[in-house]
Amino acid sequence: MGFGDEIMTTGFARLAKKSNPDAQIVIGNRKKNLIYDNIIFNNNPNIIKKENFIQSEKTIWLETYPGNRPYIKTWDEKKVYWNDRFRAVKGDLYFDYNELETAHKAYKEINNKWISATGNIDKKIIFIEPSRKNKNHNTNDNKNITLYDDPAMGELNKCWIKERWQEVINYFKDQILFIQTIHSGSEKLKDTYEFKSDFRTACALMSFCDYFIGWEGGFSHAAAALKKKGVVLFGGWIHPKTTGYEVHSNIYINIEGSPCGVKTFCEHCVKCRELITVDIVLQKLKEII
Repeated sequence: MGFGDEIMTTGFARLAKKSNPDAQIVIGNRKKNLIYDNIIFNNNPNIIKKENFIQSEKTIWLETYPGNRPYIKTWDEKKVYWNDRFRAVKGDLYFDYNELETAHKAYKEINNKWISATGNIDKKIIFIEPSRKNKNHNTNDNKNITLYDDPAMGELNKCWIKERWQEVINYFKDQILFIQTIHSGSEKLKDTYEFKSDFRTACALMSFCDYFIGWEGGFSHAAAALKKKGVVLFGGWIHPKTTGYEVHSNIYINIEGSPCGVKTFCEHCVKCRELITVDIVLQKLKEII
């Protein structure tokens, strides 16, 4: 899951620090004494990054990093087997001044464009992420921990049908300002306002929005961290009891084979996508706004 994993980690770090205020909380492999850093941990007062680690001080290790995730029981070449006992904890994001300034500037520009185009001042703003981005799980910003392939692949099984996303936009386009984050794997939707940036700055922009809608992943975890209500599509790949949040309206297709965890193309996930109708998503959005 990439950034979503690290956002979940910040929630457990917060709880660990609360229980152990005199300890330094580090993320990584305790046996190898290797600390895992990630940009999601930037500015987080609960997590000690490697450059600030003091060997002699009391330390609490949270052993969650690529290749070792607490929500995964095990995996093989075909699928991931979920840890049914795991429950996500709302994480934290701490933005710096530049991230917030960049996001707020973009927010004002988009808002002004919307008002000029529609004349509608009284509207809701939804941050939408309809696309999944394939990841290279062998690369990250860490240089001091040996990583191997993260088993949580299956990115192509975690997406909805583009035309159905567009139908949702079309239904609400005169009432709701949709802001879509743009990255290399984006499928641009009509009548949304684009924002191209790195992940953290995109999340900073989300902090100015009212709601979130998208597939389960990094931005849904960010939305929970930012206390944003939203509609999150799970399909049948992973269960919302594992990586979902009560603040969200989660759409899960509970059919035979769910949650499948299949890492390659999956007919079961195709069926789950088909079963998520536009009407279902529209109804969920109406309920939260």
